[in-house]
Amino acid sequence: MIQHIFRQIWAQRKYNTWIFIELVVIFVLVWVLSDYAFILLHNRSIPQGFDYKNTYMVTYGIYGSETSRYNAAEDDSLKTMNNLELFVRKIKEYNNVEVADLTYLTFGFIPFSGGDNRTIITSETDTTSVFAHTKAIRSGDFFRIFRYTSALDNSWERPAGIDLNQNNSAFITRMVERERFGKESAIGKIIQADVGEGLQNYVVADVLNDQKRFDYTLPQGAIFAASPSVSAENVMDFAVCLRTKPEVSEWQFLANFKKDMTSQLRIGNFYLKDVQSFSSIKEDVNQRFGVTNEIRTRTALMIFFLLNIALGIIGTFWFRNQTRRGEIGLRMAMGSTRGQLQRQFILEALILLTLAVLPAIITNFFIARADIIQFKMDDVKMSYETISGSPYITQNAPLRFFITNFITYILLAVIVALSTWIPANRASKIHPVDALRDE
Repeated sequence: MIQHIFRQIWAQRKYNTWIFIELVVIFVLVWVLSDYAFILLHNRSIPQGFDYKNTYMVTYGIYGSETSRYNAAEDDSLKTMNNLELFVRKIKEYNNVEVADLTYLTFGFIPFSGGDNRTIITSETDTTSVFAHTKAIRSGDFFRIFRYTSALDNSWERPAGIDLNQNNSAFITRMVERERFGKESAIGKIIQADVGEGLQNYVVADVLNDQKRFDYTLPQGAIFAASPSVSAENVMDFAVCLRTKPEVSEWQFLANFKKDMTSQLRIGNFYLKDVQSFSSIKEDVNQRFGVTNEIRTRTALMIFFLLNIALGIIGTFWFRNQTRRGEIGLRMAMGSTRGQLQRQFILEALILLTLAVLPAIITNFFIARADIIQFKMDDVKMSYETISGSPYITQNAPLRFFITNFITYILLAVIVALSTWIPANRASKIHPVDALRDE
């Protein structure tokens, strides 16, 4: 049957040549769309590196002398710090709060803050520059709240139990460890970095799993070290972050917290300014950075193009089958069943697609080699470049190229088979006598 189909394709080469060219062009276009979709889905599937569910940020304000609620007697440094301590303690004691602590906000140290501050990490044995995002934290409560996990046992309890002040400890992510130390363990090694208070030596206390800034980006390297101490001078650089018990819903906690704590947190010149869930903070940041709109726009365009491509293929094969009504009638008159006719037409279309794959893949290869396809994903440009030592498929050019072309072939095979079956099924229902009149 296959030999017969090849002879049939060759006999109708005048029509099939144009279909072949169309399939080559379509394969290249769909591959570009598939490549981008694969990057998004792949990056989305990578764990965030921390858990922001049931986490909230409480921000405070301080009444100044220009307001009627200002209390001059509460405005000295000692009382300011005492009032801040009471402010934090009341939040820790609030119903359903599991853990809470002051958190340094400057330079985007908390998740989804939008800030982006980096440092260069060097070691005693190698001065090659490795860039990492900086995270300044006050204590192990930061890990209890956001649950950044250790790469050793995937637990947040391990980093939470390490004293930051002992040996001037720091935590780095696996990406930094790979780039800085290769296959060696970084734990116990001395590194140099600036995490907000100038260049210092740190001892790596633990290695954390890689973390992502946005859902659709690859993880990025980071270093966690002690933040500056809170004082009356920098008190506005901090907020209270907390984690609630799992059974507490977001809307319930926010409503109850504002109602119960607005008056209780009016301490000296401090007052409750706002409370937000990190889920809503994440949505706001995605909107502000255009991530949400970009994903929606690109998804809509991909669906639009795929629908148009599918309709184009349906129209092409519909016209092709209409021109063969006489042949269909003759085959049915000679005993071919409707199922046999449909299978033959579908096989012809799939063989044409398969023949078009080779020149299409060659075209895709040159497009990839020319680095024409580049997607800006946060501060990482996704291009066809293999990153040595990277565990991510999207940074393995040969594997990514194979997977995206395979996805393209399967997707187009489904569309072509469906596009052929619809007109073939319709044509096979025609009475042989009516079909033979067209011969």
